Amino acid sequence: MGIAVVVAGMLLSLAACSTTGDRTAAKRPQPSTASRKPAPSQASFVPGTDVDIWGRLRSGFAMDIPDDPQIESELRWYVDHPLFLDNAWGRGSRYLFHILNEVERRGLPTELALLPVVESAFQPNAVSPSNAVGLWQFLPETGKDYGLQKTAWVDQRRDVIDSTRAALDYLSALGRQFNGDWALALAAYNGGPGYVSRMCETNRGNGRGIGFMDLPLRDETRCYVPKLMALRKLVEHPERYGITLPDIPNTPYFTTVDVEGPIRLDLLTAVETLGSDDIRALNAGFHRGSTPPGGPHRLLVPVGLAEQARSQLASMPREAVPLLPVSTDLPQRRVQWKRHKVQAGETLTGVASRYRISIAALREANGLHTGTLKNGQDLLIPLPYAADSRPGPRRGCDGERVVHRVAAGDSLWGIARRYQVDPRQISACNPGMNGNALAVGKTLYVFRPAEATAVADASRRETYTVRSGDTAWRIAQNLGVSLEQLQRWNGGLRTQALKPGDQLTVIRGGG
Repeated sequence: MGIAVVVAGMLLSLAACSTTGDRTAAKRPQPSTASRKPAPSQASFVPGTDVDIWGRLRSGFAMDIPDDPQIESELRWYVDHPLFLDNAWGRGSRYLFHILNEVERRGLPTELALLPVVESAFQPNAVSPSNAVGLWQFLPETGKDYGLQKTAWVDQRRDVIDSTRAALDYLSALGRQFNGDWALALAAYNGGPGYVSRMCETNRGNGRGIGFMDLPLRDETRCYVPKLMALRKLVEHPERYGITLPDIPNTPYFTTVDVEGPIRLDLLTAVETLGSDDIRALNAGFHRGSTPPGGPHRLLVPVGLAEQARSQLASMPREAVPLLPVSTDLPQRRVQWKRHKVQAGETLTGVASRYRISIAALREANGLHTGTLKNGQDLLIPLPYAADSRPGPRRGCDGERVVHRVAAGDSLWGIARRYQVDPRQISACNPGMNGNALAVGKTLYVFRPAEATAVADASRRETYTVRSGDTAWRIAQNLGVSLEQLQRWNGGLRTQALKPGDQLTVIRGGG
């Protein structure tokens, strides 16, 4: 759901509590036993025995949580900002079952399954200012160390399966390096194992303790671990804090379908009830919106829709494959691909001219970052068909677009009343709907006229309190808006520091 954030006064970055430490290898320290508790046995849980995901999480909690003012401060922040958690759990409902399965399979503390809330608020496309990417916020070099590939077509840091495997490999290694002290291991995930090891050695040399709470860590790492500890406390006893956790089924959300060749992901949204938000969120690793040439490639689709997706894929003509969305040429068209082998002396301009396509389209189709071609290099040439058969916009489906994820108890009439639109318009703009039936978790698009937006804003205002480590970029990411939107809504904000405690106005569903 889009959210408008209006900031009175200042904005932008504060470095503390960010997740962009060096994360480099280091000599193993000898930490204390603080936060060291046996991880749950891999055989101790049988998936499916709890009705929701929260019981599973609680059964595997293994970290000791000390009494610490910073943890209490972070806990109060979560309680005071239900919108942040609503958005995070809404996105995380797609991934949490898979992540928890992998955590349990390795015998790790199940608190680690909550770490993407702290890292990215469960946003697979989250990108930090230092270019940490994905649910688990991998820096390029660390991702490469743990087998995550980045090509012109694929960034595995954004892929839920690949990035989760790599993150848990890394966390497992850190757990071993720090002798099962998970507070230190998490500090190292944020600040780098080399940095945390040096702090341990410094304290040891000074005759001081070497537990997490003892170390003279920089603010960003000092705040990072308490955020996860506070989240664990909230999930463990939500009733103490007046929080209601959403119903997330203890069942798989997605399954895999193998595809061949370049398939534009948005063409699959014609499958009934298969929303484009699901396809994009589950397959964020295909960062150009299309699977690459060749194959097979692993495509993730919601459970129960695999056969429909396979049928949709089979109906696509094999002689024509869709082009990835190109921002500057050939948008939203079907194409046929031609391979071109570069000859000595050929230039990008010459090849583009020969096939009557733009240089930008040729660059984007091949992931070219420079204009230099090499003799013998293979290029993919997208050749468009004469006409685009995609339908135009439907009547009434214009104005401000609001993304609504169906929750338990939602009705078509209730949603229409909430957004002040006609229920028939919602049906018309969401062709995958089956009458008035709404599936929990389904994405609906609601288009509201400008006058409805203005009337509704006043009733949807909330207050967002800036906390240590917040930046404008992180606030925008966590609230589901772009930094550009944030700046536009606030008169072209400059990069001034936000201070903890600053009050920001948040408008639910704003555009």
